[in-house]
Amino acid sequence: MFTLRTIRAAFNGLYQLESLSVTFLDGEVLVTGRITGIGSRLGIRSEMRLHEDVHPNQVLSMEVI
Repeated sequence: MFTLRTIRAAFNGLYQLESLSVTFLDGEVLVTGRITGIGSRLGIRSEMRLHEDVHPNQVLSMEVI
């Protein structure tokens, strides 16, 4: 699991054409998507939809793509 501070640091350190892909637990389903925004919670765009208010504790892995 990651803290909001760690996720924000990774997101802010991206180069112009990079994005931060995360895998998180949405209920009992693993979802992979790209972070679109960070406030007190995360906004993540998956192939299916926009997931809002994702708690940082739900994030299982991160990858710069």
